[in-house]
Amino acid sequence: MSNDLTKLSSDRASENNQLRTALLDSVTHEFRTPLTSIKAAITALLTDSYARPSERNELLSIINDEADRLNRLVGEALDCSRFDTRVKLDLRPHTILSIINAAKADCRTLLGARLLSIQLDDALPLVRADLHKTKKALVQLLENAIKYSPSDEPITITATSDGTLASVSVIDRGSGIADSEQELILERFYRGKNHQRLVDGTGMGLSIATAIIKAHGGSLKVRSQHNRGSTFSFTLPVYRRSSERGRASNTSC
Repeated sequence: MSNDLTKLSSDRASENNQLRTALLDSVTHEFRTPLTSIKAAITALLTDSYARPSERNELLSIINDEADRLNRLVGEALDCSRFDTRVKLDLRPHTILSIINAAKADCRTLLGARLLSIQLDDALPLVRADLHKTKKALVQLLENAIKYSPSDEPITITATSDGTLASVSVIDRGSGIADSEQELILERFYRGKNHQRLVDGTGMGLSIATAIIKAHGGSLKVRSQHNRGSTFSFTLPVYRRSSERGRASNTSC
């Protein structure tokens, strides 16, 4: 028994070391581009060669945008690390629309003028969820759709329920994902071969969303067709009042 525990502890330590190494490699690589842009903009401002307000504002906008990008990268790295350990969920009854509206608010800047269509079944039941974390999962899917589809194409969110599970889908009209990559795309740090040089990212976002949904007892899946777009769908358990009796709202996963 003690040997089994020792081996389990050793395996877990090895996995954690691999995670830290992968995180460091990924984050270090992705941090270089925004840091280079920020450094170049600050250097130009310090030389005082940009006297016109429009030129200075353009450089300040670059610094602001790249700082936001760095902040997102740090957040993804922290989330990826946290969801590899025990995470507490504040499980409460919520409407699907409240989760969608929260995610939409977070993505307002990235969405810009792009059309976001929301199509919900009538009389959707409440779901049993951690609002903050499910919102984060949906934000990851929305950001993914925004990054990998043309800016003039709409993004659609749909929601249905079979009475036991509620299903939420994010549909884009991007270039799609190859059949051979559709299972890999949800794994940590994996990025589609056709997108690695075209779109910035760490490959952590979808794995974070997957971990959040699995913690709720749901699943996240992808369907995609070449040049016709992708659909990322996740499920959440429907809230049942009787199932909540006697349970604490904080549940570890």
